[in-house]
Amino acid sequence: MPPLFTYQQCNEARHLLRAILRESTYLPDHQARIYIATHALDRFRDYTPGHKPDHVLIQRRRLQLDHARKALSELRRANEGELKPLLKVLHLTYARIGKRRHEILRDFQYRPPADVDVKPDTPPKLSTQHIALLDSQRMAAPPTIVRPLLRSWSLKIPETNSWERPLPKKRLAKIVRDWYADVLNRTVVPLPVAEWERLRDLALGKIRFQGPIPRRPMPVSANSVPSPIHLALGMVQLNSPALVLSNASNSIHARKLTARSMRRCWAAVFAQCPVMSWNAESQKWSIQWGCDILNQAKIANATNEVALNKI
Repeated sequence: MPPLFTYQQCNEARHLLRAILRESTYLPDHQARIYIATHALDRFRDYTPGHKPDHVLIQRRRLQLDHARKALSELRRANEGELKPLLKVLHLTYARIGKRRHEILRDFQYRPPADVDVKPDTPPKLSTQHIALLDSQRMAAPPTIVRPLLRSWSLKIPETNSWERPLPKKRLAKIVRDWYADVLNRTVVPLPVAEWERLRDLALGKIRFQGPIPRRPMPVSANSVPSPIHLALGMVQLNSPALVLSNASNSIHARKLTARSMRRCWAAVFAQCPVMSWNAESQKWSIQWGCDILNQAKIANATNEVALNKI
């Protein structure tokens, strides 16, 4: 049987990974540079085929390579100052979307005591920490940029169906399952304290933006940006990393990254970020929201401006 992946195909994936890792070093946020590089390495690890047929593996490989080219293009456009991909990178880094958000959310799931036998058909429950977070989120009403608005998280089960008959067990299980999935989708997960404080200082300008990282000159090689003559002669693959980067650099939405623009991006992300800590005196969870901190800073700045105008 011929191999699923030829040498040329493996070489293409290797070039994409190197291009993504190289592009991640130019991101304007230090935490984003670390997270994106680590996340890319994890996504490019060897895929265990198992017992899946060959055509499924080939189709999945093409899909994953398309996702890698899209990610490379978004990274380049983020480094060029395009707002939408830059915010997406920051949302991924600070767990507003993506894999890291699901990992943090997994820590909030209810875990029954070890001495309690849980039946397979037991409805899902919310932990005490999760309930405290949802109550605080409903009161704070953070910006709904990536997560839907949370008005209520209570479970409402009708006593009868539309025929005024007792609710079937399957219907009841679906209602509970949909409610639990909706609550998880609307939950805004907190950040670690040190990371939240650093993002706060970036959003308030206490940590100054050092400017975009200057690009290193690319060595002349077969993967360098192709000329129109090479494209006309068909000497370059249409999906090569060099061509993806070249097309992304021609975005009409590109702009220069300044300290003011980065502060706005960090503030947009920080407004959606809470931080949780356990208060030993009150025996309750203490929760702070980034949107409240930013509102307090705006009020303080406005008060200072009024006081200066009166002098």
